[in-house]
Amino acid sequence: MRFNDRRARVTSWQIHAAMKDRGTMVDFLSDALPYISQAATLAIAAAAVIFSHRASKDVSQRELTMKMWEKRTDTYTEILRATQDLDPTRRPTPEGFVTQSDDASSGDMQLLARDLESEEWKEFTARVDSFASDEVRYLFYLWLASLSGWSWLIMKCVIHYGKDPVKYSEADAELQCSYKATHSVCLELTAQVRAELAFKQRNVRKVSLTGPDQYFGAVTNVEFTRGKQTDLEPLHAARLSMLRRGAET
Repeated sequence: MRFNDRRARVTSWQIHAAMKDRGTMVDFLSDALPYISQAATLAIAAAAVIFSHRASKDVSQRELTMKMWEKRTDTYTEILRATQDLDPTRRPTPEGFVTQSDDASSGDMQLLARDLESEEWKEFTARVDSFASDEVRYLFYLWLASLSGWSWLIMKCVIHYGKDPVKYSEADAELQCSYKATHSVCLELTAQVRAELAFKQRNVRKVSLTGPDQYFGAVTNVEFTRGKQTDLEPLHAARLSMLRRGAET
């Protein structure tokens, strides 16, 4: 009976202590609640600022990406337009250039349909350098190099036309290869542009090139084979815009 009384007394003391501690805790929480509320408010505000900053950054990044994509799309459209305007098969044959040269009042005549020294063309190539992918940029300048090779061979044919049949025949055979080279580069360039605009991954096929030693940067023969072209350094070809009957090759 004495043991049970002691146990009852201990239990009552513990209950009293617990109630006292509970009261202290309630008082503490009551005093700390404003500070806790303020800290929570600050934490929420900080989180909101961070979220807003990230959201704003994401929106800005998406807008920048969209603008860059629009500029790239416009540039690719201009590239394909240029391949149509400067298609060598739409220009006169060597005989046609000779006839036009004879009829012209001056000794110079335009080889290409567009002036590659104009400010408009320079601005266009600057957009290619700025917005085109490495693959498209490489193929674009390879196409210009093939045009340069075509210009070189047209000039050779015009010079030898009616004067040296053997040299003319050799130059004309090279010219036919140049037409094929320019066409094959144009097809590869178009395929690359279409793939990128469709968000498809595509690699430039391995390229082997030949060109005249006397004319820096020109390409007269191009072959695409299986494999990936790893060197995408653009070829900056010399550019002919005028045909001079008195030039020598």
